Amino acid sequence: MTAYINANETIEIPLSKGKLILMFIGSLLFVAAGFWFIKVPETFTQTIFKPSPTLIIILGYASIIFFGTCGVFILRKLFDKKAGLIIDNDGIHDNSSGVSAGFIPWNDISNISTIEVSRQKLIMIEVNNPDDYINRQTNFIAKKAAAINHKMYGAPISISANSLKYKFDDLYYTIRNRWQQSTGEPGL
Repeated sequence: MTAYINANETIEIPLSKGKLILMFIGSLLFVAAGFWFIKVPETFTQTIFKPSPTLIIILGYASIIFFGTCGVFILRKLFDKKAGLIIDNDGIHDNSSGVSAGFIPWNDISNISTIEVSRQKLIMIEVNNPDDYINRQTNFIAKKAAAINHKMYGAPISISANSLKYKFDDLYYTIRNRWQQSTGEPGL
């Protein structure tokens, strides 16, 4: 980790095409499993839990819908030429996922923290005007995700390093230090 981040330096973090390809393959596997659940639900009723074929079919459709949607977002990011994240004097330019927040000025940010949900580390960005960030989302899924993040974690914006060529801890340290430098607060 860098001990001091130059407050005037623009940091461009590219999307990791390798990570995105792996995530896309994973989503395809879950979609295939969903089709398998629908095609032969009886195969899965012989387990300890003894689920009904109807439940297996419902899980199949849910898997196809959820992971199919994820796959579409990931595929779009695979062909995205823009940087995944830009950190500069003005703030953060988030283009890291299918539900990216866009530009977040430093003076809109009230806190930056981390959480872990299902072994997934996220940087949570709390803002002074959360409804503005929720309402700026143009598609239904992104808007719902931002609203749920805000309700559950107090922050409508979450950033993951999963699709970036950057380690999570370094990303958190960099973003938090640049925010603190912009507000004049002491660093970490």
